[in-house]
Amino acid sequence: MIIGNMDDALARIDELSDEFAKTYSKRDLNNEYPREEMEKLKQSGLLGFSVPKSYGGLGSSCADITRAIISFSQGNPAIGQMFLVHCLLGASFLDELAPESMKKKVFADIVGRNIFLGNAASEKSNDPKKGYDLTLTPVDGGVEITGKKFFSTGSLAGDQLAVIGMCGSNMGLAIVPSDAKGLQIINDWDAMGQRGTGSGTTIFDKVFAPSEMVMTSITDENRQMAVTNLLGPITQVGFTGVFIGAAKGAMREATQYVKEKTRAYPWPGLDFDKAVDDPYILSTIGGLSAQLAAAEAMAYEAARLVDKALNARAGASAKDMASLRAAASVAVSQAKIVATDTGLKVCQDVFTACGARSALREQNMDRFWRDIRTLSLHDPLSFRTRSVGEYLLQNKFPTPALRY
Repeated sequence: MIIGNMDDALARIDELSDEFAKTYSKRDLNNEYPREEMEKLKQSGLLGFSVPKSYGGLGSSCADITRAIISFSQGNPAIGQMFLVHCLLGASFLDELAPESMKKKVFADIVGRNIFLGNAASEKSNDPKKGYDLTLTPVDGGVEITGKKFFSTGSLAGDQLAVIGMCGSNMGLAIVPSDAKGLQIINDWDAMGQRGTGSGTTIFDKVFAPSEMVMTSITDENRQMAVTNLLGPITQVGFTGVFIGAAKGAMREATQYVKEKTRAYPWPGLDFDKAVDDPYILSTIGGLSAQLAAAEAMAYEAARLVDKALNARAGASAKDMASLRAAASVAVSQAKIVATDTGLKVCQDVFTACGARSALREQNMDRFWRDIRTLSLHDPLSFRTRSVGEYLLQNKFPTPALRY
């Protein structure tokens, strides 16, 4: 199946999201990776969503990616997060950092062979000041990868994995098949939320990666990205999209629950027969809806500024590029701050509209809150608030980095 334009792609994403919403609660209750759903996604013609048009993909903008992540996350936030990883690796990361030969190979695999990309980046116990414990050791024709990763989001879905580790004193990256000799993916992810991401342990025991699939250095000596690199802001606005999508999913389920299940409880001095006529429920849902709409608008505005910076890279001076990137990064942080607080509030306060029975385990309505709370720990929100304050009060630009 081939999807040839962005409108059709986004329509297909909405269709799949509605399908995935039907199994989301069951998957979460059973602590299951959504294998069938991910196979449907992988065969949907959407894997080239973020691959540049010059390489046969749809060439999605940051705004398009944000829209897609919000939609998928409304149906199942775990799938939204996994698709975000694929989009980042499939375009933003490689298109900005990889040599031409590597981009051609990976993009051809994605578009022509329906290859889905997962990652093996974060570790549980490494010293961030020294870098990762996992190593990429040069050998004839490539590198040998040895070490252990955790938080390997998308690894169970991945046909290929992007693994980050230390190549000497540099931070390097390699892409290897998920069935490579010496590579073991352990399905041991057992978390409060985002249960379907399969973000567990990945072990590398002298896994070989050929030179054409290796970047021996992806940052400078201070492990910083170039000022032209927008990977960090795109990543963070993507996380923001997961929060917003999950909250929209909670709102959708809550409004349906109120219509179908919530009992009318006429308060003294009021007369109504249906819960949908309860003025306190109306006020709760109306207020939450407004806050959520504001958070979503902020996310799209942040994505617009990221796209503005991306589009300026070819001709902007280093000074102008630094300013554009800083403005985009700060807008993303502001959106993430608001989306985190709003998303958690929406997922918590819908219970006051739905009533006591909605707290029964069989309803599983807390899954939306748990998903946002879990992913929101990916990096401290206080870092975001401080960074925005530094920009506004000290004219200090956020440091370009893998996450920021």
